[in-house]
Amino acid sequence: MKRFIILGLSIAIAMTFLAVPVMAGKTMDQIEKTGKIKLGFREGSIPFAFVDPKVGRHVGFSVDMAGELAKYLGMRFDKTIEIVPFTVTPKTRIPMVVNGTIDVEMGSTTYTQKREEQADFSMIFFFSETTFLVAKDSGVKSLQDLSGKRVGAARATTNLRAVEKLANEGKFDPAGIIVTETHPQGMLALKSGKIDAYSTDRSLLEGLRMKDKNPDNWMTVDFAIAYEPYAYIMREGESDFRDFVNNTILWSVHTGKFFELYEKWMGPAGVVPIPMSDAYKQYLQMMVYPISDGWWKK
Repeated sequence: MKRFIILGLSIAIAMTFLAVPVMAGKTMDQIEKTGKIKLGFREGSIPFAFVDPKVGRHVGFSVDMAGELAKYLGMRFDKTIEIVPFTVTPKTRIPMVVNGTIDVEMGSTTYTQKREEQADFSMIFFFSETTFLVAKDSGVKSLQDLSGKRVGAARATTNLRAVEKLANEGKFDPAGIIVTETHPQGMLALKSGKIDAYSTDRSLLEGLRMKDKNPDNWMTVDFAIAYEPYAYIMREGESDFRDFVNNTILWSVHTGKFFELYEKWMGPAGVVPIPMSDAYKQYLQMMVYPISDGWWKK
């Protein structure tokens, strides 16, 4: 029931985004003039945006969605739009959008009301939940089992705030809360024994686990402490650009490209297999308003 309530609220939020009148913005003009779009990606948010050492560049579901965005911007302006990638962290992603270093952050950022006060967000495109990665033989089966243990989470994340909130409320009593700058650093701290559990989104934890040399040594616990709706970050006051990003998401769902990319990264043979629930499929279908071929034209 809780999941359907979340999906229902998310659809309402999505419709609100689409109801805002279009206003001229500097971002679209700058992209047209320069032929470039500045995109922020994480280095370790597997499978959404991460650096693949084999190819030496960012890859992932959201990186491929960025490719779709650049493709349709190119069709709108009748020129090739080059993606200029920047690496962001949980701490720097919003400031880099706000100060103009990047035009949009496309990764696995949780949409929250507090963040909405600082920047604008796309429609919600994915749902995850905050939980923990632990050693398989740790015996951790509940939040209370983490009392007396060292728990880690990345700085400036909703996961860290959820862990701190539960600790402050006395829901569990960790020996310490260790703050890392990135998820790969958190995984390293877990493997080296500096922490006993690392907290972030379940999808990202599975990505960290699957990329480890010994994935069977680790497990994500069954319980969750918060829910995480993902969206892309943009500057406020750029509604024409935000609408273009939203339409790219909607069109990819409408044409099936979204599901193709999901299968590539999160299907049974993907980097991190994450089954698409019926509720999530229904959300994706319900958020697509009537949209016609050629929507990208001026």
